[in-house]
Amino acid sequence: MRRFIIVHYGEIGLKKANIEYFVEKLRKRLRVLFEKRFKRNFSIKHSLSRFLIALPGDFTYGQEEDYAKILYKVFGIKNFKFVYEGKIDIEKLSVQIWENLPAFVRDPDSKPRTFRVRVKRSMILPFKSIEAERQIGACLLRSDIGIKVKMENPEFVVDVEFFNNHGYFSFKKYDGPCGLSANSQGKLVSLISAGIDSPVASYMMMKRGARVIFVHFHGYPYTDKAESEHVRELVKMLSDYQFDTKLYLVPFGQFQKKISTNLDIPAKIRTVIYRRLMLRIAELIAKSEKARGLITGDNFGQVASQTPENIFAIHEASTIPIYQPLIGFDKEDIIGLAEKIGTFEISKLPCKDTCGMFMPEHPEIKANIYDVREYEKLLPLGEWLSDILKKSEIVNLDCN
Repeated sequence: MRRFIIVHYGEIGLKKANIEYFVEKLRKRLRVLFEKRFKRNFSIKHSLSRFLIALPGDFTYGQEEDYAKILYKVFGIKNFKFVYEGKIDIEKLSVQIWENLPAFVRDPDSKPRTFRVRVKRSMILPFKSIEAERQIGACLLRSDIGIKVKMENPEFVVDVEFFNNHGYFSFKKYDGPCGLSANSQGKLVSLISAGIDSPVASYMMMKRGARVIFVHFHGYPYTDKAESEHVRELVKMLSDYQFDTKLYLVPFGQFQKKISTNLDIPAKIRTVIYRRLMLRIAELIAKSEKARGLITGDNFGQVASQTPENIFAIHEASTIPIYQPLIGFDKEDIIGLAEKIGTFEISKLPCKDTCGMFMPEHPEIKANIYDVREYEKLLPLGEWLSDILKKSEIVNLDCN
């Protein structure tokens, strides 16, 4: 029998006049990833708010996971299923379902105890979904499937979709990552470190369709190269979710040292000045990349630089929008997301990071913006900005 993947999208379907733009972005993403991975052409048809992807004739059950690994990382997908193309006649379709039941359903040692049939149909068909569910279920019971029917929370579901003059059936539904199609919402610049928060913040904005350009401020030679290597790994991992990933590696340690050794600047205010300088650099990069905002991993009240007063004083240095998707999250929730997307194992590795360098023992938690501006006048910021950008390294990670 012919096999397909049915892909359902979620929020994209609400876009009304702009839906074709998002649908085509998603179709392109699917085609590029599949053809690169499997070295063959794929037919990806859009029909009745779903994609129908034809699978090769030699496709086997054991290959599902190879395809699923790709689909798990495609934003815009609500769910997907590996289906058989069956008859539209319910009696004939029921026989096909019976003949293609997974082996574990027939195995007395592994078979589920309960099942149900779930049908989604085209409105032009002469029968209702519930009628089709009853007929298919009755046919399976007559064929001695040996499992009780349970409508709520069954252990096994026979899933059927009727459209395009066929009945497509499957036995498992996979959840996708949802969100909006990759690279559909313009560019943003993310300030990323080797820590837990900023990779997750980047992921969340990528999920909203942003093409994220990464900027990492490293402290080398005052720190070792482990921090930058961890960031490269994180960015490479995140690049699986979008096209054309770029990473700026910005040397920042020597400028932190210059600020820390300026005796006219109180030690407790250094953290705020460091962060303001980072934002200014990131904004210049954003303007050169024609990006429309910055992303940070700020979390309200988590550390000294993230008190409301300090966030206000730091963000005042930027003239473009700053997106903070984690601002109200509990730390446990952020860690849970990091574990889900796979960045946590890298982020928890020990390394001496830039953020911890030249920090005062007791940082300011309620910075006064007027005082901060006066202290910054003691620093040649314009000269530094030009120097920092010239020394930055650009890494292209076009993994897709």
